[in-house]
Amino acid sequence: MSRLARDANSQPIQCLRPSTGQSVNASGTAASSTSITQRVTRIVSTVDVHYSVEGTATTSDCFLPANFVEFIHTYEGDTISFITSGSTGTVYVTEMI
Repeated sequence: MSRLARDANSQPIQCLRPSTGQSVNASGTAASSTSITQRVTRIVSTVDVHYSVEGTATTSDCFLPANFVEFIHTYEGDTISFITSGSTGTVYVTEMI
């Protein structure tokens, strides 16, 4: 029997719940999260950022506009690196289970 939440038609809804959260100070100098332990991670930032899960972020990496939520696939041990074009803000990183 599935333990997933169900919609109005009794069909399972695949959803995740928030687990461990952390914040990363974003600026024009790359900064990284601590090691990730889950397969899906939610990121949202108070400023426009670029991010990378494959090393140090540059302004050529994936772009995430301010206040948009992004869910990304991660592996245990990954870190997520963030950089802005010069502004400062906070990136919130939440592992999903």
